[in-house]
Amino acid sequence: MATTTATVSINSSDLIPGQPLSINASHTLTKSGLTEGLEIVDIGRGELTEASAADALAEAIGTTDSSNWLYLCNKSTNDLHYIIVSIHDTRLGNLGSGEWMWMPWNQGDADAEINIEAEGVTGSTIPYEYAIFQEAKTLPAKT
Repeated sequence: MATTTATVSINSSDLIPGQPLSINASHTLTKSGLTEGLEIVDIGRGELTEASAADALAEAIGTTDSSNWLYLCNKSTNDLHYIIVSIHDTRLGNLGSGEWMWMPWNQGDADAEINIEAEGVTGSTIPYEYAIFQEAKTLPAKT
């Protein structure tokens, strides 16, 4: 398995007067309780239109109690464009233009699909990119 490392740095010299802020975190993604790396399940790009309803970015695929991660980025450069991100009916928040998110995701619940919806200028499109990492990809049985 590939070695995958997620790194986040948050720095500011003037957010808190007289106290520079420097937060750095790094984590090597592995299967639960093991040292083996994760597999990428899906990676891609797409476009949302403001007029469309919520789209399911990823369905829950029954991997309870395992390491699953989602990366999502709003690639728009228009400050009026944002993407609403939800798990089933629970709204997690909005991604403004150029913003991204990285989060663990329990895909085992039947109501755990990731939904995304465009908001912004009517008739325009919002480009996005995503990647889903998990412990293993289970192929459906032959019928």
